[in-house]
Amino acid sequence: MSTKTKVLLVGPICNQSGYSEHARTILDALLDNQDNIDLYVQNTQWATSTYDTKYFDKYKPILKKTEALFLSKQDAKGNVHLNGFFDASFQVKPPNEFEKISDNDIGVTAALETTKAPVQWIPKCNMMNHIFVVSNHAKKNLENTKDANGNKISTPITVIPFGYNSKIEKEDVYDKVPITTSFNFLSVLQMAPRKNFENMLKWFIEEFENDSDVGLVVKTQLMNNSTMDFHNIKTRLRVLADSISKNRKCKIYLLHGNFSEEQMVGLYDDSVVDCYLSLTHGEGFGIPIFNAACNGIPVIATNWSGHLDFLRAPSKNRAGNTKLKSHFLKVDYDIMPVQDKHLMPNLITKECEWAYPKEKSFRKNLRFIRKNKDQFVPDAESLKEYLRNKYSSENIHNKYKEEISKNLPEKSKLQDEVEKMFSQLSV
Repeated sequence: MSTKTKVLLVGPICNQSGYSEHARTILDALLDNQDNIDLYVQNTQWATSTYDTKYFDKYKPILKKTEALFLSKQDAKGNVHLNGFFDASFQVKPPNEFEKISDNDIGVTAALETTKAPVQWIPKCNMMNHIFVVSNHAKKNLENTKDANGNKISTPITVIPFGYNSKIEKEDVYDKVPITTSFNFLSVLQMAPRKNFENMLKWFIEEFENDSDVGLVVKTQLMNNSTMDFHNIKTRLRVLADSISKNRKCKIYLLHGNFSEEQMVGLYDDSVVDCYLSLTHGEGFGIPIFNAACNGIPVIATNWSGHLDFLRAPSKNRAGNTKLKSHFLKVDYDIMPVQDKHLMPNLITKECEWAYPKEKSFRKNLRFIRKNKDQFVPDAESLKEYLRNKYSSENIHNKYKEEISKNLPEKSKLQDEVEKMFSQLSV
């Protein structure tokens, strides 16, 4: 029997979602440490997001190994008994789902895209030995949370962002899309309230209603990448656009479906896309915004939440002093409570607030980039070089390996027991 440290990773390894990207990033770092650990992976399903078999195929050996373990620990009623088996766990999920699995449990989360988290998260977070988050906004979201008795989250929190893999080759996704406009915006999102898509589309169409040379490419879905979802989103998008203006001259291009990594990177083609748009109420990190910035595409985005970590970079002023400079077109906002219709039990609750971007500011930025894109390209290129260095997938991979090593016990329980046994025999 192995005396290596037994580690369980719990997360949506095989889905297409931000949490899934997060889970795979940690899994790859853990796989690099298999000389020292005995690793198991419990794959979970992330909401209704698409299950991608390519990830199952990639991680099949470790998933099958875990399945065999769980079956061996199952009783006649189908209950799995793993109490005391693992020395450490990494749980990639919202904090309301954190659970006690071992003596060294690490929670991994994007937290919430709001000013604070639900108070129900406090005991769940304090159950963890450490928490990894993807941005300073996510860290503040947890740190700002306090219940009526003044109790707060006391677990140490470390920020480790996503990384960009510049080795993935772009596949042309626009070769079969009949794009007739010469100036094009891009937005990649799930059609959910937090993304604020309806306002973005409304203000975009109203701004460019009479400009036949402007287009908006939207890669989106309601729930997943199914055929039914495509027809639902196509109808919804047409009805929404027609309700704003049936006589619009600007174009809307819909992209939908299960894109490969190469195709997703191909979306950010600066020969087609002139600017990336996000009118989000808030982001834990903002992977599509990040991908746009890493490809030198100018960004218009709400000036609040997780994406500020990578849309601002050090820059020297005329006096030679280095300060953080925003390398995007900032949309002003107000912070106000989340509307009741968007509340979710144990996730987005009444005490939560997020950003409400301002129409005037957004439309001003649309006009500016349409007329003055060339002025902003050097800023976008400068940010691209900075991000591809600091946020390279190699750097982030190594950062995870470093933090994982810090948070693993020095000895497994079994190793400790074996050493004690031999110590007693030698007396």
